[in-house]
Amino acid sequence: MNEIILVFEYNGVAINIQCKRNEYMKDIFQKYLIKINKNINDVYFLSNGNKIKEELKLEEINNVDNEIKILVRDILDMNITNKEILNQSKDIICPKCGNVCLIDFKDYKIALNKCKYNHSTENILFEDINNLQKINELCNNCNKNRKEIYNNKLYKCCKT
Repeated sequence: MNEIILVFEYNGVAINIQCKRNEYMKDIFQKYLIKINKNINDVYFLSNGNKIKEELKLEEINNVDNEIKILVRDILDMNITNKEILNQSKDIICPKCGNVCLIDFKDYKIALNKCKYNHSTENILFEDINNLQKINELCNNCNKNRKEIYNNKLYKCCKT
């Protein structure tokens, strides 16, 4: 039983490719990419949550199953996922520790002070204040940030 089926799933569409266990992944990828009219530099391939290396043979990835599912993702999606997701804070926060602080206006400049640790940041220009007020949202229960959660979507923690 040397023949196996790879099920490539890209944007919700599954395409089956029949392969041999001793084939290199780069050759299998090329067969698939011809069918979807994409370039190898535009997508990446995942199996069991891990990126598949082109230089490996199929048997090195999975030598047991007769049908293997492979998820195909756009490279642009990977760049977006790896980018840190920062949101504007609803409160005025200290840029040093991230705790709530007071805001003072003096001579057309802003001063942030009197946080929990008595930090003080002064002479902030109006156009710079928004950049200092961005936070990386964390789950209150498991302390994971948006980057660690699938598709950067923070809903309700399942660990409670």
